[in-house]
Amino acid sequence: MRVVTWRESVRAALERYVARHGSVLVTRQHFIVEELPRIVAETRSQGQTPEQTLSRVLQELRDEGLLAFLGDGRYLFLGAEIDVSREDLPDDAIDHALRRGRLRIPPETLVGSAEQRVRVRRGQARLRRLTLENYGHQCAFCDVRERSLLVTAHIVRWSESARWRGALSNTMALCRLHDPLFEYGYLGLTDDYRVVRKLDVSSQMVRLVLENTRTFRVPRFHPPDPALLAQHRQRHGLNKYDE
Repeated sequence: MRVVTWRESVRAALERYVARHGSVLVTRQHFIVEELPRIVAETRSQGQTPEQTLSRVLQELRDEGLLAFLGDGRYLFLGAEIDVSREDLPDDAIDHALRRGRLRIPPETLVGSAEQRVRVRRGQARLRRLTLENYGHQCAFCDVRERSLLVTAHIVRWSESARWRGALSNTMALCRLHDPLFEYGYLGLTDDYRVVRKLDVSSQMVRLVLENTRTFRVPRFHPPDPALLAQHRQRHGLNKYDE
């Protein structure tokens, strides 16, 4: 048997555990019972405290973003993309996956059962919650803070990319005035988050809103991905714009 490092062995053990249980939730005590003997054999460990070594490696994997600690001796494995419709995950697990950009949210029309549709809606609800938190529960373009008037806007449209549906760098908190204006290309953002606006607008009301949309509040965490903003500008012809 080839001697492997502890990190290699623990990573492989986590993947086996997840595949065997059909769940990305890892219970520490069960993991120790099922996998520690093999880890010790693979690494040819001579120490008397393998559980302490395992704890150190698990902490390193947490620091690297491969694991998230959920409390009660449970971890969330983030080594692969997580389909929210596949199993019932606690809210903190969904939130960790969203923050790491590892959650996939399929359209409700593509999942087979009512139970899976409920899971998809939970994923959507958590995405909205984190997006609003990310923007301080306020529209990124104006002072609207009424929750009923705020929506989760997507830079790359929900229907166009499975990869970006659950990415916080693809979502913004916008009010119901600015959401359609962004969606249909009346305004956009440069790569450094300056507001750009469509030049030829006939509606006086639309012009009024656009003229009063001067700044974008960049969130501290998960700012919009510049590559996605570039796609949005190209789609709507905003590369020639009015600032």
